[in-house]
Amino acid sequence: MSQVRVPAPASGSDGIAAMSAKQQYSEVMDAYLDRAISREAQAGVHLALGLLERGVPSEVVIVDVLAAAQHEVGERWLRDEWTVADEHLVSGVTQKTLDAVSTAIEAPDNVGYVVVACAEGEWHSLPAQMLAEQLRSHGVAVAFLGASTPLEDVVKLLSRRRPDALAVSCTMPVNFAGVIRLVEAAHAHGIPVLTGGRALGSDPQRAHRLGADGWGATVTEAVSVLDAWRSRPPLLSASPTTLDHAALHLDANASTLAAAAFDGLCTEFPHMRSYSDEEVARTRHDLTYIVRFVAAASLVDCADVLTEFLAWLQMYLSHRGVSPKVLEAGLRVLAPLISGLDARGGAMLKAAIASEPLVTC
Repeated sequence: MSQVRVPAPASGSDGIAAMSAKQQYSEVMDAYLDRAISREAQAGVHLALGLLERGVPSEVVIVDVLAAAQHEVGERWLRDEWTVADEHLVSGVTQKTLDAVSTAIEAPDNVGYVVVACAEGEWHSLPAQMLAEQLRSHGVAVAFLGASTPLEDVVKLLSRRRPDALAVSCTMPVNFAGVIRLVEAAHAHGIPVLTGGRALGSDPQRAHRLGADGWGATVTEAVSVLDAWRSRPPLLSASPTTLDHAALHLDANASTLAAAAFDGLCTEFPHMRSYSDEEVARTRHDLTYIVRFVAAASLVDCADVLTEFLAWLQMYLSHRGVSPKVLEAGLRVLAPLISGLDARGGAMLKAAIASEPLVTC
């Protein structure tokens, strides 16, 4: 810790100073990441706690160090520089560090009570826990439920504890249906739902289509929404969220369509017939996820859900020596299969295939 330069806390009212400090914290994040990947868990914990002792706000430690480190881990995995084992190693250290930071936070008096949950199927619990701890640092009493808590258990907690709101974290669009189920369960008990997470995008559109009452890109925005709700609760819809059953049917049949698409690819690329079992499984896995992201995009009627994923997938494959032509061929084979189950999803995929960035990237 003695060799890590800690930026002076910047004034939140000075945008330029705040940005400068944020950039400087990248050096601290790198130091934390070096400790975590070197299996120096305690050193990583001590670094974070040292920041708190020096007066760095807990939100800065969580966002600009821990969350930034997790993002960098994902980028290194994407570039095929680190493995899943490396990701799990660092995530384990971050979990320990976040627990330590949580213990060290001196939260102000409670102003409300919120349950924080991950959508069913959502196993990326660190973002949700980071949200929970930041809310607590703002004086909000929080019950954090962890990864993919079964719906029936969330319902029991909501009926027993009656929180002011349910905050739902979702990082993967393929879990949108899980968000909808939580929204409807909360509404049945008169509890409003605030949503956030990478899968919800950069504006409220996706959240509103999933039936949520509010959306926050940052903890500051989330706290602002919760503050507003205390004086003026949102009007909750008595009707269930309108679901696109074609999109849900498409998602349910993703693996079947992926298998059919793989057979079609083998016709176009005969060498794929000699793939090992592992290569076949990996290719079918990618095709399955393409179908599921098409279904997610269709469910919220937002093509960006699909195009963002395809851009990511193309980068992922390129770092592993897979030609963009193979991905394009896979999409072409999938398009008619998807259109047969979900016309809107099929149209989104065809538009993505026709887009120049996908072809030339």
